[in-house]
This record gives sequence, structure tokens and C-alpha cells, in this order.
Amino acid sequence: MRTIARLPFLLAIVLCTPACFPAILGVGAGVVLSHEVLENNTYVAQVSEGAALTWAVSKASLTHQTSGPITVEDDLRTATGPIDDTTVIVNVETYDDESCYLKVAASSYGLNDGPTAEAVLHKILADLNEARD
Repeated sequence: MRTIARLPFLLAIVLCTPACFPAILGVGAGVVLSHEVLENNTYVAQVSEGAALTWAVSKASLTHQTSGPITVEDDLRTATGPIDDTTVIVNVETYDDESCYLKVAASSYGLNDGPTAEAVLHKILADLNEARD
């Protein structure tokens, strides 16, 4: 009986969370199509923008956020840079012509740093939203 009573509450959470994610991020509607966090604290967002623009914005955003130079591999669309004592890796993967995946991972002293990865992802998405306007 308790499980049945919790069902509407759990359904509301499940149904509301994906729809509310862009509002939680503070970015305009339509930028983020989906969002997930992998086991290794890699933050992944599917964005409704092509890989070329997302990659250009991601490199620029990471450059502004880092405390040193970034290493860029344009063929793989991967950029790595330091933020304080944390190494951040940003990757853009093509999904289709109109959307792509943006992945951000961070590690500090060999340990995954989820909060830094999440903050970098939010900043890149905000910069991408600004570039769309």
C-alpha cells in the first residue's frame, strides 16, 4: 500500500526533472535536449546545436575558465585545461546534423571532480545559449 501511495509522487519527479533541467541551468529553452551524469562523474548534455558551433563555443569557454593554456585536439573535438588543481576535459560528439553531445569530465589528484565538471558544463551551456542569440 505504501508503494502505491508513493507512485504519483515518484512519477511527478521523474516527469518533471528532464523538462525542468534547462530552467535549473538558467539557459534558454531548446539548448539542452537531455542531460545525464555517468558513473565517473562525467556530465553529458545533448544540445540542439550543431557540433561545429558547440565545439567553437566550448573551446572559447574553457579557455576563459582555465588558469592556464588548454590543449586542443580538433580532429577529436577534445580540449583539456587546468582549473586550479583540477584537469578538465571537454569533448563534443556529433549526434546528427542538428544536435550533438557535450561531455565534461574533471579530475583532481587522480579523483573524479564532479562539482567542477558540472560547473564547467553549465558555463559552456550558458555561453552556447548566448552565442545562439
